[in-house]
Amino acid sequence: MPRPQRSAAGYRLYSPEALARVRLIRGALSIGFTVKELGTILADHDRDGAPCRRGRSLAADKLAAVELQLRTLRLWRRELRAALADWDRRLRNTPRGKRAGLLDAFVVAHPKSAERGSPLLTPNLRKSKVLREERKCEK
Repeated sequence: MPRPQRSAAGYRLYSPEALARVRLIRGALSIGFTVKELGTILADHDRDGAPCRRGRSLAADKLAAVELQLRTLRLWRRELRAALADWDRRLRNTPRGKRAGLLDAFVVAHPKSAERGSPLLTPNLRKSKVLREERKCEK
């Protein structure tokens, strides 16, 4: 964006086009576009290109990622509900002050849970964690 002019008092004076551009950027960020993606799309647009299909493709990829996150969260919710029900039963049968082995029981009942990792990790963190694990295995 071009530098805005300044008023006599030093305030920035933005053109209607600049304000529209900021609104467009903020709107795109609100639905998951990254600054880098927007930079590519807007640069193409500014060169009189037609980045609409690329933008649509990126949005479709984002929707697929959201759908996967939702499935993961639903699975997590089911597992948490089941774990809590199991833990309530175990705690009823465990004297106060004694260990009930709740997490140990969960891992035995769900051995693959440790391989999945936390659903709270963002895709980028999950990806970097996977890369670190792969590097460890290569050594």
